[in-house]
Amino acid sequence: MDVLDHFTELVNKHFITQHEISFYEKELGLKPKYLSKLAKKKNLQPPCQVLLEKQITHGKQLLKQTDKTVKEIAFEMNFEDHFYFSKVFKRKTGQTPTEYRSSLK
Repeated sequence: MDVLDHFTELVNKHFITQHEISFYEKELGLKPKYLSKLAKKKNLQPPCQVLLEKQITHGKQLLKQTDKTVKEIAFEMNFEDHFYFSKVFKRKTGQTPTEYRSSLK
């Protein structure tokens, strides 16, 4: 299995509990920054973007499919706090989690 495929597999398994790329590099037995260099060499998204997109996609699903508050979702996804989750969510989607949920109605 290709290293980047293995990385994607690890992200799918650990994205809720592990938010640092260093965790994935350690799991893969790689030196720091090597994963990023490898992705760049293959013209792929940086590992941090792969992880972030997985987190945001999951956050969107929870916002759509549950009545949990943004705070509960952020806590469930192991973000430092719900303000940070909202900031990251807005930076990636252009909407706050609350605005996103409202736009679904």
